[in-house]
Amino acid sequence: MESVDYPTQGGQPPTQAAIGQVAYWQFNVTRARALLESMDAACPGRDQEWQPDRLDMLLSAVRILDVNDEAIRLFGLPADRDKVLDRPIASLWPEQSRAALGDLLTTVAASAHKGTVAREIPTVGRLQHVVLTGWKAFDPRCADTVFVSVRATLNAPNAVIELEASQKRYRNMISSLPIPVWQIDARPAGRIFDRLRANGITDMASYSDEHPEIVKLACDIVQVFDVNKEAMVLFGGKHRSEFIGSVKYLFSTTPGATKRVMLAHFSGVRNHVEELKVRTFDGRLLDVLLLMTFPVPGERLDTTILMMIDNTARLEAEAKLRKIEADFSHAARLSTLGEMTTSIAHEIKQPLSAILMNAQTSLRYLRRAEPNLGKVDILTSRVVESAQRAGDIIGRIQDMAGKREATSTLLDFNDVIRQCVVFLRHESEDKGVVITTKLQQDLPAVRGDRIQLQQVIVNLIVNSIQAMKKAPHVHRDIYLETRLDVNARVVFSIRDTGTGIPVDHLDQIFDGFFTTKEGGLGIGLAICQSIIKAHGGEIAAANRPEGGAMFGFSIPTTAMGQLQSAQSLGTFPERQDDIVPRII
Repeated sequence: MESVDYPTQGGQPPTQAAIGQVAYWQFNVTRARALLESMDAACPGRDQEWQPDRLDMLLSAVRILDVNDEAIRLFGLPADRDKVLDRPIASLWPEQSRAALGDLLTTVAASAHKGTVAREIPTVGRLQHVVLTGWKAFDPRCADTVFVSVRATLNAPNAVIELEASQKRYRNMISSLPIPVWQIDARPAGRIFDRLRANGITDMASYSDEHPEIVKLACDIVQVFDVNKEAMVLFGGKHRSEFIGSVKYLFSTTPGATKRVMLAHFSGVRNHVEELKVRTFDGRLLDVLLLMTFPVPGERLDTTILMMIDNTARLEAEAKLRKIEADFSHAARLSTLGEMTTSIAHEIKQPLSAILMNAQTSLRYLRRAEPNLGKVDILTSRVVESAQRAGDIIGRIQDMAGKREATSTLLDFNDVIRQCVVFLRHESEDKGVVITTKLQQDLPAVRGDRIQLQQVIVNLIVNSIQAMKKAPHVHRDIYLETRLDVNARVVFSIRDTGTGIPVDHLDQIFDGFFTTKEGGLGIGLAICQSIIKAHGGEIAAANRPEGGAMFGFSIPTTAMGQLQSAQSLGTFPERQDDIVPRII
């Protein structure tokens, strides 16, 4: 490093007349003071010894106080100075000369020399014969102010005009986007990732679990350097300076997102998308969709684009819709129970009558001159059994009638069907309907809400029972069947021997408030469809060639790994009495 005398006008920036074609920077090194003082300023050739982490820390701590027009032109900085001031120099200084700048700042800050310190660099990008000159302010009140001038010649002067035009187009594009945009410099994290890869680290998830401090470090050194107006509106900010700096404020409400974004960056993916909550500057809590685009070679590697879409209103609307659906589902269950009032009363009356009869008989045995305690014991056991049966009946009714939040658990689907058959046993017997089941054994478990799935099955069975009122008594049959299809989905089908579905009603059968039943609400089958779709499945209806109707639905099992969104499930199978939804 060569020390030379240079007129600095008392440690202040040169006048405009003296500037000419020289780029001037004014830095504040307050945040870097401790780091600068810990370095040995006497060591020559420091740029050959810089540890990348240490250099990143230094240049991220040094803040820009001011630049002149030539610096904006020569370095391709944003024309709006507000987008430059108070930013860390690490986000704007060219990669090739970062070590030279770190060396210069260290020497100037530690030197007692009142003149200047200069360093010549052969070529930096489109600049050649680059000379960096630094000095610090003489005024004690500006002890942490350092000035740096840059003299250079362009090896392609015409490229400046093209570069400026390109940068202007880029700035205009970002500014005019109708969604909030943050421009981020993630290069410091990228350099850390490069060193980790060089050291053989390939599983970043495991490494970050063992070294959680790297997540915090990445969050600290990755910097926001610009935002558009939409971002300012979303976060309730008044000045761009509020947004400039570490990205920590973007992830403070959803800290787990920091690690997920870091893993995406490390893995080299082009884009990362996730939902998260953010806290705005004016205290609002928002649900947003985060979209990040990481640069690839050939693009501006200093710029990672982060966008947010405010989903708060949509999610609130969806929550209200779910509540309405839950209310309708509850109403549909109550409607079904209302249609079964007589059967339910008879079902409860049977165990109660048994309790009364056994209790009266027990009293007679106890009132004898010689009480028969053995008989009393038997009768009392029968009372207990009948009471348990009555309790089970009431419990099933309460489950169907209750208003509750949906819960997702692992279920034995065949067991769900058996419980429905027991629940409807008296209703079917009273109407002279025989229910036959053919349930495939060893079905994989399904994940879902037991009461909701029971509601679907009960609704379909009750509809079939009611559809056979006009059928000859000897032909009132319902067939329930389960099987596993080739896609590892459970398929449930129900067939009856009723009058079938009018052809002109088939396309409307699952529409809300469509009903052909006198006094019906028209929400039963619509709710069934909603429940099955919420479980990742599809439901369909058709007429049997030999008469009667058939309904069927399929839902995912644990054998598929996880529930999927409602999607195409295949064509109607070769066996027409098995219903599988058509391709949509």
